[in-house]
Amino acid sequence: MQQRVWRFERVGWYVLVIFLLLGLAGLFGNGPLSDAQAMSEDGRLLVEYQRLSRSGTTDSLRITVRGNVREPIMVQLGGSLLREASIETIQPAPLESLSHGKAILLQLGTSEEGIATLYLTLRSEYVGTLEGVVMAGPSSIVRFSTFLFP
Repeated sequence: MQQRVWRFERVGWYVLVIFLLLGLAGLFGNGPLSDAQAMSEDGRLLVEYQRLSRSGTTDSLRITVRGNVREPIMVQLGGSLLREASIETIQPAPLESLSHGKAILLQLGTSEEGIATLYLTLRSEYVGTLEGVVMAGPSSIVRFSTFLFP
């Protein structure tokens, strides 16, 4: 009986160490396991986001779009991620922002290289999977999802 208790105790310790290592690696948010990127098929649009996060925390979303030099680009943000989460910050401020049904249209200025980068900070109290959609024209579409732990 004592040997069975010791064996059960050792298994418990191993499980605890595994959970600790997975947590440090980002299984529950902010780490290599949770960082993700998605790119459109035409290569113009790149979205960097958190694949795994916790409810109530802030998450970063970075959107990079390639366009023409010094010409504004329209970016559409939609999906359940942006309906269930509140946008706390947008950097830099868009030239123009419009409501488009259940989506948001943002007009961004481009650099001398024709690149526009948008940084968003999102917070959600939701638990479960949220979908995000970013569009920069008819052929530049990125779909991604984030799982929020309680």
